[in-house]
Amino acid sequence: MQISKVKIRNFRSFGETETTIHLSKLTTLVGANSSGKTALIQALLKLFGMNPSDRTLARGDFHVPHFFNVDECKELELSIEVRIDLPELISHDKTIAKKSIPPFFNQLVVNSPGEVPYLRIRLSGKWIQGNTPEGEIEQHLHFITVAEGEDETNALVAVSPHQRSTIQMIYVPAIREPLTQLKNASGTILWRILNKIKWPENIDEQIKDKMKIVNDLFDGIEGVDQIKKIIQEEWEKFHRDFRYKTTNIEFNSTTLSSILKKIEVQFTPTQEPGVYTIDKLGDGLRSLFYLSLVSSLLKVEEKINGESSAAFTILAVEEPENHISPHLLGRVMDNLKTISSRENAQVLLSSHSTAIIKRIDPEDIYHLRIDSNNGSTIARKIELPLKADEAYTYIKEAVKAYPEIYFAKLVILGEGDSEEIILPKILEANGVIADDEGISIVPLGGRHVNHMWKLLHQLNIPHITLLDLDRERGGGGWGRIKYVLQQLLKNGHDRNELLGVTRNGKSHTITDDELEKFHERPLTEKHIETMQKLWISRLEKYNVFFSAPLDIDFLMLESFQGPYKQTVPRGPNLPDKNTNPEQYRQKLQNGVKTTLKNENSTGETYTEEQHELMVWYNTLFLGRSKPSTHIEALLALDKEHLIRNCPKVLNDLVLRVKTILEL
Repeated sequence: MQISKVKIRNFRSFGETETTIHLSKLTTLVGANSSGKTALIQALLKLFGMNPSDRTLARGDFHVPHFFNVDECKELELSIEVRIDLPELISHDKTIAKKSIPPFFNQLVVNSPGEVPYLRIRLSGKWIQGNTPEGEIEQHLHFITVAEGEDETNALVAVSPHQRSTIQMIYVPAIREPLTQLKNASGTILWRILNKIKWPENIDEQIKDKMKIVNDLFDGIEGVDQIKKIIQEEWEKFHRDFRYKTTNIEFNSTTLSSILKKIEVQFTPTQEPGVYTIDKLGDGLRSLFYLSLVSSLLKVEEKINGESSAAFTILAVEEPENHISPHLLGRVMDNLKTISSRENAQVLLSSHSTAIIKRIDPEDIYHLRIDSNNGSTIARKIELPLKADEAYTYIKEAVKAYPEIYFAKLVILGEGDSEEIILPKILEANGVIADDEGISIVPLGGRHVNHMWKLLHQLNIPHITLLDLDRERGGGGWGRIKYVLQQLLKNGHDRNELLGVTRNGKSHTITDDELEKFHERPLTEKHIETMQKLWISRLEKYNVFFSAPLDIDFLMLESFQGPYKQTVPRGPNLPDKNTNPEQYRQKLQNGVKTTLKNENSTGETYTEEQHELMVWYNTLFLGRSKPSTHIEALLALDKEHLIRNCPKVLNDLVLRVKTILEL
């Protein structure tokens, strides 16, 4: 049994347009504060909450569009529908279905022969303006006995309390209140566990007999009898009703029901005398124990099948990272994954922690945000490349490695580690602190950058890309321009705007055949000028920037030669070009070939000074760690020097960042 789909309309932050959310066995909700994560959890709680108060609709549960005048609303309606799939029914092992499917669920529907049967349960609510601020609220819980998309007239069957109780939701909110919340909840779970036991019919009589010995023991202690008499005498002064005239002190519960309601876990050994209970644990341990108790409940319900049908449990945990040290988060997630793997359980999480998100498969993550146009929640599940695509594994692991993109106001995609070190320093020098402004700098450029564009576009997260031009390197130069243009087209950008040019005074749009041959264009001085002034400048309007002519490492070396060269005092041992011209020429030629990663490269589009820098490039970035070189050089640069000699493309990028973030 599994809730596979939730449809929400007009509930809290979810608006008039119905939002459909597909749930897995372990679904994780991410997004900014007040984006709708708690609203989604509360929607399920309205259907399956364990307490009546959790299932009762209130005035505030009805969504009011931000352009509406609340006082003018006379009537509001909402609906929350879940689809519960039951794949056990088509399993070859029929015993699984018998154990997990309640026998009185006879409202199953199926779309076509051979498909998984499912249940549809819908909560409908209606608010009508009344004589009180809260108004009048009607709510109904129904099975829908026809398949999705079919006529629902006469297809509603009321869900009985007994049927509803077979699916229960355990909710752990983000704010942990030790005494009122977790202790009470754990007591409820313990009661549910112990209630599965088949107790003897005369258990109450047995308990009463045994407890009489305890009470007789206390009665025999001097002073206890006197206290009882005083309490009785004082009570008779106020009340003489024959029904309640006698008082007594019982030192323990005398029925099974009262015992189960008061039961709690105690911990030993401790350094303190007396009883050590849940409320004395620290916040972190309390959360850990609570999750372990839920796991115990589900395990017991698998092994003990009493007269009532086995329950299906939804565990919803908000911000499991709260109060727990980072090294224990892995254990918490392992526990939650174990719970979700059980046939009688499903888990729903919300989190703001990258430590949690990176432990979740991207396919199980939903990103929620508020639509700035109408103020309602938009929920999006990320779409990865097809599994057969070589980019699938790359993007999946990249997203897990940099989960902060889900929470970013702006993502800057770079080629590698160098951008992660350089860009924050450049931004800071210009008064932009990346962390303060919600900027994530992620080294995910290169040939799979188009998939990251698609992902960020789906999530509506603004992004800037800084790519290496790699002129005269394999696939670089015109090849890199061609790749970016093709991927922007695939991501839905207007072809005429992107590829429009002027030829012989007439407007022309580059065709697919012409674009396919872009990499064959020569690298003459005129063509390089066209590349820079037309295509690179145009792509910057699409937030795609290039470290030209080579990469960001060469760009920084060329702009800040002194600080970078000082990181290796002995240098690359470059021969004197006047006294040893041939050795000098050979050294430069080797440097060019190594830097451009091609034995046939001549570096014809670079100046002689740039050829010399390529020799240094080999020493600084190929002969040692790029990050360490950048860190050491940047430490020697003060703010004024960094701003004064900053490469133009990085200055332009900073201005674009400020524009997007409205700084």
